[in-house]
Amino acid sequence: MFEYYGWVLFVIGFFVMFKHEYVEEIQGQFVRSTEWVFLQILVPKENKTSTLAVENIFAQMHVLHRGLTFQEKYTEGKFQLWYSLEIASFGGKVSFIIRTPKKSQHLVESAFYSQYPNAEIHEISDYMENFNLSPYDDNTEYDFFGTEWKTTEDSVIPIKTYKDFEHPSAEEKIIDPLTNLIETMERVKPHEFLALQILTQPIQNNEWEDKAKNKIKELTGEEMEHGFSFLGLLMKPFDWFAKFSYKELFQSHAHENPNANKPRNNWLNMTEAEKKRVTLIEEKINKPCYNSKIRLLYIAPKNDFDKGRRFELIGALRHLSPGGGSGTHNTLKADMSIWTKVDPYFSPALEGPVIQSMTKSRKYWFLRGYKARSMYVGSPKFLLSVEEIATLFHFPITPEGGMTPANVGTVASKTSRPPANLPVGDINQ
Repeated sequence: MFEYYGWVLFVIGFFVMFKHEYVEEIQGQFVRSTEWVFLQILVPKENKTSTLAVENIFAQMHVLHRGLTFQEKYTEGKFQLWYSLEIASFGGKVSFIIRTPKKSQHLVESAFYSQYPNAEIHEISDYMENFNLSPYDDNTEYDFFGTEWKTTEDSVIPIKTYKDFEHPSAEEKIIDPLTNLIETMERVKPHEFLALQILTQPIQNNEWEDKAKNKIKELTGEEMEHGFSFLGLLMKPFDWFAKFSYKELFQSHAHENPNANKPRNNWLNMTEAEKKRVTLIEEKINKPCYNSKIRLLYIAPKNDFDKGRRFELIGALRHLSPGGGSGTHNTLKADMSIWTKVDPYFSPALEGPVIQSMTKSRKYWFLRGYKARSMYVGSPKFLLSVEEIATLFHFPITPEGGMTPANVGTVASKTSRPPANLPVGDINQ
């Protein structure tokens, strides 16, 4: 068979590779032809708007998702575009920036103005153009550290959100989960740069909710439906004969279902933490979701590079991860395979050349992914709901009797629209 028909496998393999390369090329052309804009968002110094407003913003921005025809996919190379949500500290001055396709700029602005009428949105240039960074150039002025984040469990299980930080009975009812991050960014020195980048690509619920429902069945011990497989089809007759019982066939109670009184799942025997985890997944199913990536970046001149900054930035988001064994929420952690610092296993002297090569390679790919705001370079994407994204990207909430941190970009003064009946004169008179 292989002697006479083995060539068929090579033809199929060639077709699969050609299709992959073709789609990758036309999609690359589509991305390069897409015009992107960077928007800096300023909110009033006294921000009393809850994080729920930001959740509503991302729910509105989710309409960027659209269905594509066969012709659009395989002739024009179109596929689902995404946003880049960035919190950046330029020497201690914190800015909230969004990169969006130019055609969606009005959508983004309308979404923010609907929840923050007094906000200001300005179009700016890409700040990454100001840095001379090259991992393979020893004469580069700057050095940097970067990593990506991943979830430790299936991302259909949500992470902790801003609602988990609300304490109705406490004196301070709302605790801002971004306070640690903003304070860390405010403390950086004038020559340093810190940034959090969150990429969000809209995804329809029907693309992942079956996976979430199967996860619920797994957690509750409910029997899951087996998917179709060719091997399963071949083994079907043997499986039927293995379960066949002549005794049941000739006895009067043969028609009775032995599983009739069997509990559907183990819900009654589950702990409260296990039940809460199931409830959290069910709540996530009912919210718009995005495929997401999270990156952290620190840049400084080589002579002033502070190696401890990476731990401060990672630690600023540690409270969002309850840690393994919590039994409820998912956990975010730095992906060590993307970590741009490579540690030796045995001897730094013996492993020096290999470590240097691996470090440069990791830095190259991380920098390429960050500058391009790429969804496909680095760690795999994972699922975040609008509630989870709003937890990671929102404006600082002003405490009672206080104001937004001084180094966060805010509106200089309140502005209002002119009255509708304002008389208008003729400038030629």
